[in-house]
Amino acid sequence: MKHLFLLFLGGISLLAADPPNVVVIQTDEHNLRTLGCYRDHMSPDQAFVWGKGNKVDTPHIDSLARDGLICTNYFASSPVCTPSRASWVSGLYPQATGSPSNNLPLKDSVVTFAEVLRKRGYATSYLGKWHL
Repeated sequence: MKHLFLLFLGGISLLAADPPNVVVIQTDEHNLRTLGCYRDHMSPDQAFVWGKGNKVDTPHIDSLARDGLICTNYFASSPVCTPSRASWVSGLYPQATGSPSNNLPLKDSVVTFAEVLRKRGYATSYLGKWHL
């Protein structure tokens, strides 16, 4: 899993003359139907299970998705925050990160995709919940 993720990141940089901007949005307890860019990939009966009147327009996020990429087949590696996020940022299974349960920090030896991007000249930042 880690190697595929790093290959993906490396492949992005090879495709562009100038390094592309990378914006990753990960939400907590989020239903994908609430973003237009995901609803567009569903049949109407799945996209509007709560009725069309409950639709919220998300034009800015939809624009980012249209000009970039979205993940339509993504699964959390754990049902709780810390191990799932640790796996997500490292490409490792939670037990390999040092964070197999909540409130346990990443091992110092764990390399995150932000560190990989930083080594390639990107400025990296984090906003929001972390739990690592």
